[in-house]
Amino acid sequence: MEGFKSKASFSLVELMVSVGIIAVLLGIIFPAVDIIIEHSQRTKAARNLRTIALGYVNFINDFGRPIYFDDLSTVTNSSNKPLDINLLAALLAKYGYIKNVSVWAWDFDYLVKNYKQSKGSLPTKIYNADSGYIDIDFAGRYSGGNFPLSIACCVIQSPHFDYTKLLSSKFPCACSRGLYSDGRWRKKSDGNTGGIWGDKGGLIVFFDGHVEWFNNIINRFTKYNSANATTILCETLPNAHSSLPYTDSCFLNWQGNGSYGNIHK
Repeated sequence: MEGFKSKASFSLVELMVSVGIIAVLLGIIFPAVDIIIEHSQRTKAARNLRTIALGYVNFINDFGRPIYFDDLSTVTNSSNKPLDINLLAALLAKYGYIKNVSVWAWDFDYLVKNYKQSKGSLPTKIYNADSGYIDIDFAGRYSGGNFPLSIACCVIQSPHFDYTKLLSSKFPCACSRGLYSDGRWRKKSDGNTGGIWGDKGGLIVFFDGHVEWFNNIINRFTKYNSANATTILCETLPNAHSSLPYTDSCFLNWQGNGSYGNIHK
């Protein structure tokens, strides 16, 4: 038809408007995706922490007491030099409470990702029943004894304590790695002392199985049998830092200022 002109392409103004709309949509979508991913990570982490708390409670029910430091020596092989938190995982695996490595080493943990990228794979088991020791890969033949776990977990050794009280929600059992003695989670840039979610916060599971997210724990906890606030989780437990030999409470793999983790007698 004469006088009819086809409009086969965008004008410059239309192109700029389209690019602007796309940029706005991407600005909305990307943060939402990050939120969804982090929510999924927290959900998986909470499930793993509940599993650890349940395993610990089952140990208490079966043995009538919490895990002692002496118990850790029953699964160690000194040549591997594993961290105490790895020994605790092996102890719970030894008695059949938690056998899955992924409960302790979370796939979204940047240290676990780095380890897998470097070594090609993760250990497949925690405890070697044939040798009676912590499995050599989990203990650290390839990790220098420090296969990265994503949690810190308490050990309590108090001879004059009603352990049924541990089942109260006021007592923390385990937390995501990176909680510092000032009550804050460390940045990822702090390497193996950094938090799973950096300094945004972390999760704590209690002996009754409930899990809470904390941006920090400042003014959130008090010392055991005291109204005084503390930012050191093990101080909320009975007999923390006792002067008596081997009767301390602590959080294994506690990063803090270096004085609360990896305790051997």
